[in-house]
Amino acid sequence: MTTPFDTTPLVSAAAITRASRAVIDNAMAGDFPIDPIIGPDLSKSLSVINSVVKRHGLMLQKSLADALAATGRFEVLTEVALPITEAANALLASQNSDRDLAKIKLKADSAVLRMVTVDLIVVETEAGWAGVYEVKRGNGATESARRRPIEHGLKAARLVVADYLSKLGYEGIRNVTSAVIDVYGASGFSKDLKVTGEELDEHFGVPVLATLEAVTAELHRTLFAEMRGLLAPTLASLSKVPAKTDVTVVAPTRQVGREEAVEDSMVRILKARPSGPGPWRGRVV
Repeated sequence: MTTPFDTTPLVSAAAITRASRAVIDNAMAGDFPIDPIIGPDLSKSLSVINSVVKRHGLMLQKSLADALAATGRFEVLTEVALPITEAANALLASQNSDRDLAKIKLKADSAVLRMVTVDLIVVETEAGWAGVYEVKRGNGATESARRRPIEHGLKAARLVVADYLSKLGYEGIRNVTSAVIDVYGASGFSKDLKVTGEELDEHFGVPVLATLEAVTAELHRTLFAEMRGLLAPTLASLSKVPAKTDVTVVAPTRQVGREEAVEDSMVRILKARPSGPGPWRGRVV
């Protein structure tokens, strides 16, 4: 989803305000399906609100990346395609402990099983540390069918990211981690594999949560400034509730034919009580 804030660091108040305005404008200008139950006015209102909620997740992801980069401590890569190698997959399948897996560094250019695109790779070269992250808004649970491959991909990424980064010039990466950044904490991912919004500052050792909160507050303010005008047509239409219409239900005519007679006979047989073979008459010679 492309928006005007894609190339603007979301760390200053001015940038956050411009990005929030752009998100609302893009949502208002978008096409929306008309639901026959709620009508065109409310359909548009709900579509705009849902669009803003989805774009909020993208803003959180970008503002986190920009806030980390702005500290000068980290280098941040976004939307990175990482290889999940056959070797990494085999190690995970063999039920090795997390402690044992943490000691293993695999080649990123060995036989590849599949590719995964991760939201962020955060690197601190001085500490020889790198983290691989998926960012989720986390205001509701992610479906379990989607959680499992994400968790598997993040665990496998730990095994290859050091070698992957070395090929990009990041030498000396000794410690790696991976996690889901679950901003509001309700995504449903394993507690052992996620960092909530409240834990971000401690996790990274720099203050970044305040930037995410500023993004949320400004987007909330900008959306609610438009709500009166957005909902006005719907509120006006509430006084014009259509009159109830009489609906005549025509029952299908019952036609008893040969097929139905056979069916009724089978029903009687199936409903009959169990019966034995009757009195034994003996063998006729």
